[in-house]
Amino acid sequence: MKKLLSVFVLCFPMISLAGNNDIYLTQTGTGLTLTIDQIGATNTIGTSQARAIVSGASMTIDLDQIGDSNIIAASILQAGSSSWTYKATGDSNTATFAVGGTGDVAGSDFDYDAAGASNVLVFTQGDAATATTGNQDFDIDGTSNNVNVKCNVVGCVNNWTIAGNSSDVDTTQAGSADSNITGTLTGNSNEVTITQAGDKKNLTATVTGASNDIDVTQSGKEHTIAMTYTGSNMNIDIDQTDTVSSNVANLLLQSSGGSGSSINIDQCASGC
Repeated sequence: MKKLLSVFVLCFPMISLAGNNDIYLTQTGTGLTLTIDQIGATNTIGTSQARAIVSGASMTIDLDQIGDSNIIAASILQAGSSSWTYKATGDSNTATFAVGGTGDVAGSDFDYDAAGASNVLVFTQGDAATATTGNQDFDIDGTSNNVNVKCNVVGCVNNWTIAGNSSDVDTTQAGSADSNITGTLTGNSNEVTITQAGDKKNLTATVTGASNDIDVTQSGKEHTIAMTYTGSNMNIDIDQTDTVSSNVANLLLQSSGGSGSSINIDQCASGC
């Protein structure tokens, strides 16, 4: 199976594709290098019924879909010390990744790059109890994109850079401790929801634009928030729940950051 898959992958990028192509694969092993390019519209890598399934250590995976209305649905069951990249260029592309569903993904790195409008990413890491650490970078350029990221592991790092208007970003970190989010948002009328549960969660964000809606909830103890805002008419809600009262929220509003904006910060022992 591995030999057949390797030949297929090596030959695939040399073919000019017009669209409506489908790829289904199951791969288990160490040291896999996988490269897939799909060019055109309505291409598919896996589906919700028959996913692309990969498991192993020290893997390098590079997936590119160029065009509109492409779909990828992939399960990366176990991927210690692995890196994978997914790039979507076009509009209305949908990507679903389930990472660490049955094993560890320690030392893994995932990069998502989307350029276009109305693209959707659903990324879940660490539904298995053994899944630990991981670094994810999300770079999104365009309008009306939807990003839903959930990380259930200890030591999760999420970095996202978003440029455009009217996007919806949801980030959840539910591991027991030591997770970080660093975000840069440039644009107008974006909606961002950040939830961090557990101890020692850190959030650093820079927001530039108007009419952005940002909701942050941190529960546990020893959390920090450092956010810089430049713009107007922003709606900012921050809830920090900590039984030992050791949370820190540091907000800096620059230029017209306070013009027409609404800011609500609650810090409490329970029930914010």
